[in-house]
Amino acid sequence: MRCLIHDFAGHPFQVQLSRELASRGHHVTHVYPKGLQGPKGRLQTVEGDAKQLEILGVPLHSGFRKYSAWRRLAAQRQYALDLRRIISARRFDVVLSGNTPVDVQFDLLRHCRRNRIGFVHWVQDVYCQALTFFLRRRFGRWAEPLSAPFRLMERSVASRADASITIAPDFARILTGWGVPPEKISVLENWAPLNEVQPLPRNNGWSREQGLDSRTVFLYSGTLGMKHRPDLLHALAKSVGPTRTVVTISEGPGREYLENLPKLPNLVLLDYQPYDRLSEVLASADVLVATLETDAGQFAVPSKILSYLCAGRPLLLAAPRNNLAAAIVERSGAGLVVDPDSPENWTDAAQHLAGDARLRRALGASARRYAEREFDIEHIAARFEDILQRAMAASSRHAAAGELIVEPAAGVEFRV
Repeated sequence: MRCLIHDFAGHPFQVQLSRELASRGHHVTHVYPKGLQGPKGRLQTVEGDAKQLEILGVPLHSGFRKYSAWRRLAAQRQYALDLRRIISARRFDVVLSGNTPVDVQFDLLRHCRRNRIGFVHWVQDVYCQALTFFLRRRFGRWAEPLSAPFRLMERSVASRADASITIAPDFARILTGWGVPPEKISVLENWAPLNEVQPLPRNNGWSREQGLDSRTVFLYSGTLGMKHRPDLLHALAKSVGPTRTVVTISEGPGREYLENLPKLPNLVLLDYQPYDRLSEVLASADVLVATLETDAGQFAVPSKILSYLCAGRPLLLAAPRNNLAAAIVERSGAGLVVDPDSPENWTDAAQHLAGDARLRRALGASARRYAEREFDIEHIAARFEDILQRAMAASSRHAAAGELIVEPAAGVEFRV
């Protein structure tokens, strides 16, 4: 099987999947955007990789600004064109694409169908709901009409893909509500590379470099948008006292928000750290923290908690109880979950963890046990392999029936 795996985020676990599929004899081209801000995985070939693995970074146009809508859309048009050129230059059997803006995903699906290539839609979040969430903050009642074309486009992608993989049951229910047949949907939760994030001593090279060895450390590492409630990190630093430190490792709007709040001596803001030091970074925490806005719980699942589990540290999560991240933390017995709209519960839970080393050790041990049990890449890759092969077969049936993509009316719908 010759497959292209596209991950617009460049996260660690997607490229781990590509490595594993290549080790199983498949020819895999892993594609990601170069220059996109955010935490990244091991996005270059290393010794021991299968010769069937190719990793390509596609430059993102310099005009791209994640939070500037028009520049972003223009850059995404060029990026989609570059992806189509890569697909046209090679003979792929199937494409798996995730974390991808829906207009780019739409282009990929249309190109694959025209060229009789199987297409798997990997639903990491519900793009149109996320877009409505952000537009509502800026444009109020105009959010729904402004996001409507993207909602139609996303429904079209989900309906026409040869298969869809959702990371949470709630996302699968959204797709079935759009009319996607249940047999075309698979629920596969995300994971983290167990062999790349190892439990290490609390005092290590990175913690010493940062002067954290003698302090109780709450640590947040990863994407920090406004949906992640950066205000809770500031409130945490204010509440835990001067002998405890809140370390936030991120870049972008949430980080900028914290920089504009009153300075706190125990709130440390750092840029993203090199991926090969992630184990040291996470091990430097006494408690690993994550946050998510209540309204964002319906369309987003913070994947940072999965790396946290691998690190074997206790978790403190502020998220709605119906979010998959909250379910994972509670299911694993790895930490405490609180309502993001209850700041007192948030700070009380932090104080409880800070004052109970025995509890922290027990929660951290449960976290690592869960990761070792659930993040078996061989088992995960076998499930993806089956879905990719079924998507190839579905694409062959489309070709046999003479189905072709027709140009979309008004750029938002297409038919076969």
